[in-house]
Amino acid sequence: MNTQTLTNQVTNILNALLTQGVRDAILAPGSRSTPIALGLAQLARENKINLYVDVDERSAAFFALGISKTTSKPVLLLCTSGTAAANFYPAVCEAFSSHIPLIILTTDRPPELTRIGAPQALDQNCFYGHQVKKFYQLPLASDNFDECQYTSFVVQRCVIHATSHPFGPVHLNLPLRKPLMPQLPLSFMKKSKKLTRSKIKTSLAATDLADLSAAFFDKRGLIIMGPNEDQTNHNALLRWAENAGWPILADPLSQLRGIDSKNIISAYDILLKTQLPLLNDLKPDVIIRGGGTFVSANLGAWMKQLNVPNYYLDPNYELNDYTETLTNVLPLSADCFFESCPCPAPRRGWLNKWSQLQKEIKKGLASLNSKNQLDEPLIPRLLEHLLPIETHLFISNSMPIRDIDSYFLPQKKFRYLYCNRGANGIDGIISSALGMSSQFKNNLLLIGDLAFFHDMNGLMMAERYHLQLRIIVINNNGGGIFSFLPQASSIDFETIFGTPQDLEIKQVAQLYHARYIKADSIVAFADILQQPLHGLEIIEVPTNRTTNVRAHQAILQMIAQQLSKEF
Repeated sequence: MNTQTLTNQVTNILNALLTQGVRDAILAPGSRSTPIALGLAQLARENKINLYVDVDERSAAFFALGISKTTSKPVLLLCTSGTAAANFYPAVCEAFSSHIPLIILTTDRPPELTRIGAPQALDQNCFYGHQVKKFYQLPLASDNFDECQYTSFVVQRCVIHATSHPFGPVHLNLPLRKPLMPQLPLSFMKKSKKLTRSKIKTSLAATDLADLSAAFFDKRGLIIMGPNEDQTNHNALLRWAENAGWPILADPLSQLRGIDSKNIISAYDILLKTQLPLLNDLKPDVIIRGGGTFVSANLGAWMKQLNVPNYYLDPNYELNDYTETLTNVLPLSADCFFESCPCPAPRRGWLNKWSQLQKEIKKGLASLNSKNQLDEPLIPRLLEHLLPIETHLFISNSMPIRDIDSYFLPQKKFRYLYCNRGANGIDGIISSALGMSSQFKNNLLLIGDLAFFHDMNGLMMAERYHLQLRIIVINNNGGGIFSFLPQASSIDFETIFGTPQDLEIKQVAQLYHARYIKADSIVAFADILQQPLHGLEIIEVPTNRTTNVRAHQAILQMIAQQLSKEF
């Protein structure tokens, strides 16, 4: 292969990506990816693409995921051959499960160096299996016109696949022969012929609308909205719910909490957890569900007990319902459905029951703010009151997202809450949050000590790219969530599940040149949150796992007693 042929191929691939609107790329460096990497570096100098370089492939993949998650735009992820591609896998799984449009470009040895014992050569064909929407093996560099056209078409096609509903990752594998140095600088004067697509708006037939109108008539209805991180316009939903008098149970990632509407019910998790007899009066006649899988396990358990018609707004026909309670699937987005579906007349007193219970729960939780001791349930309450509304809040899996679900009940609109709730892992959380931080200025990450430990390498990107991120590390020295589970009584619990790491958070902060603050009181914590953010900041909040369980139990008992007394 001559150098000009390689140069043409690299130009062709990058032109196709630019043509389809790819503007962010993350490179995990290596030898085999040299020609594409050099092309990306040139595009970055020419301000045609934002290039980030991360030497840790796992971190790089989650960094890319964080950008794509918070922008809903396709992001290119590039690596060399061999195990580099394997380190992308956890983020690929998360992207597939949570519909994030990643363009994964793995470079590879040529066919004659695969399955023959050549170094750094794996079988990268269909490498990510069913965890990507599409896989394409690109051809070797060639002067053949048809092959060049095919390469451009396939690259553009992959971006379209990634950004077509349901969004998701796609995988391109590119074999490259030596020499790997293209002729520089590359010329991007000639644009690729753009592959375009039309958007089709789905609507319900008149007979469907009539059936729905009859199904909802004179019913005590309930709307459940799960995670929907790219949804910013809720006008149709809110208007419909207000006219119908139906409560909206709003998952923390639905982007609905804090909206000024009497229909928004955020306190359902702790309400359902009380298991009080008054829950019998809250049984709906019909449910409309939208968004992804909700955080609350208590909500899922309650739905299984109801045995009522359950309409699922599922534009992708994925039928993802682990509760197995859905009875009707409507292939529409929430916007389309609530704009077109006839609205029933409200049932007197139905919404008021939910609203009064929520008001009482919020009153009880407000008393937590007057405590002197800073504990884990109080942290979401303080964030609710102290964070500016423009804050981009990334939440770790495990206990942080569960505490946010139970105790983060804002009175003002928070538009930006994110969490990796596809595969629900604790890996890559820091890198994902830093990917988010590359796009915005006011950023905060809420994370536990084990998830923090799991992704410390990701902190390198903060200093390298001058990113703004305040990290709150809840340090209970181990896996706090296991203390709530039956295995907590095992004599081997601490060794097998508690897994204390005795991590010195201050030393980690020094290693990555971050500002460090220990917040061991409410006053100290509140003071830090109200200070301006400059660069990377790590706030350690020391807590105790045993005390934390008791604190959660005490809150639940207090809320249950209060509700029993008032209702």
